Amino acid sequence: MLQVLKIGKIFLVLGILILTLNSCQNGDAEAKKGSDTAAAVSKLPVDFIVAQETDLDQEEVVVGTILPYQEVAIVSEIAQKITRIAFSDGSNVSKGQLLYKLNDTDLKAKLKELQAELKLARLNELRLGRLLKMESVRKQEYDEAAVKLQTLEAQQEFVQFQLSKTEIRAPFSGRIGISKVDLGSYVTPGLDLVNLQDQSTVKINFSLPEKYLSLVKNGSKIGFSTQLTDQQHTAIIKASESGLEEANRNLKVQAVAVNPKGEFKGGMSAKIHFKVGRAGAKGITIPSEALIPGEKGYNVYILVDGKAKLTSVTISNRSESEATITSGINNGDAVVVTNILRLGDGMPVNAITSK
Repeated sequence: MLQVLKIGKIFLVLGILILTLNSCQNGDAEAKKGSDTAAAVSKLPVDFIVAQETDLDQEEVVVGTILPYQEVAIVSEIAQKITRIAFSDGSNVSKGQLLYKLNDTDLKAKLKELQAELKLARLNELRLGRLLKMESVRKQEYDEAAVKLQTLEAQQEFVQFQLSKTEIRAPFSGRIGISKVDLGSYVTPGLDLVNLQDQSTVKINFSLPEKYLSLVKNGSKIGFSTQLTDQQHTAIIKASESGLEEANRNLKVQAVAVNPKGEFKGGMSAKIHFKVGRAGAKGITIPSEALIPGEKGYNVYILVDGKAKLTSVTISNRSESEATITSGINNGDAVVVTNILRLGDGMPVNAITSK
């Protein structure tokens, strides 16, 4: 009986020891689990994107103005009444085509009178010239007849010149506008009668910032579109101003585009797409909110082994929503895009979402 009691005590002690050991092990496991949970909670949660390198198609978009290749206001050089309008408003006219005919009755009468006087003056000069050779007249008489002949000839040329001004013709081929005067109107020198534009080719004027001076080259191509459609057309740079505009440091540039269908009109606005990146250039586009201004430019945070690493980057172009990175980020890098202001270099982070 005594031996049975001793054996029972031994089993009891062993049970107590086993329970105590299990309790200790469970406590260590719970403590470790709690420690790991606390460490995870202490990491700053961030969102990130995976950098993907793409071909860059960088361009500067500016607004320009379309102008006709040639434009002139047709005016009269003499004061006279209009007797004929030889075109239809808004039609196409050819170079040299008659546009307006002015009253020429008095000039034609004057020319006829001068021609009669000239005929007589030539006969008189010829007769006196023969007599002068025979010394039958004085030299003075012949000289007076010769001067009168020259005077009448000059008067005839002047009247013929005045007659030519009664016919107002198109200086070049183009599209005529709406006549500002009517048949029978009395016009004076310098009065605008109608506008004429050569729209077979158009000029496009626009301005570029100073930083793009080296990219403006005669003969290079640009793209442009109008308010009518989003279709892009091509123009060729033909000229630029010799200096910059002092007010904004911009360079005024002029390009030329063909207009076979007449769809471009003088005064239209144009959206210019000017290439500012080199051919074959590659880069990575990230949200603008991922950028951090620094003393020497911009930085971003990338994820390396669960920590945020501050990295300097080079920007080629930036808008309100996106920035194009040309160096500092590699293809496949994880770029942090949230909680930027709370991060520090080397800080552990909890990457939650890949945007």
